[in-house]
Amino acid sequence: MKTLWAFLSVMVVACSAHVSSNLQIDGTPFSPKSCRSGQASGFSGVELADPRGQRLRLVRLLDGTFQAVYFPSGSETGESLGACGSMSLREGSGVINGVRNVEGGANLHCDTSKYKVTGRVEFGSCH
Repeated sequence: MKTLWAFLSVMVVACSAHVSSNLQIDGTPFSPKSCRSGQASGFSGVELADPRGQRLRLVRLLDGTFQAVYFPSGSETGESLGACGSMSLREGSGVINGVRNVEGGANLHCDTSKYKVTGRVEFGSCH
């Protein structure tokens, strides 16, 4: 039983999502603590969220480019930031509840009339 418990503990730790970021939104640090594969919401990419409820979607389009979409805290409607940087996105090997994990990173320099988002983010095991 101890061996099974140890194995399951290692599997849970190995599948834990992780995010590393130095992103800023309007000059304030955006420190996402969670990430989700876009597949769960019907898009190719990743959604990052911070403890304050802000979300940033990085969406890979059909032509291989990407767009960023910012959701202010409490908002269900996102603001398109456009194609404002570069993103690498890879499918991971894990599948949880039919959703394949994604991993990658993005360099952003978005400056619209409403929001400015700059910095780098790296993410992994997002499901």
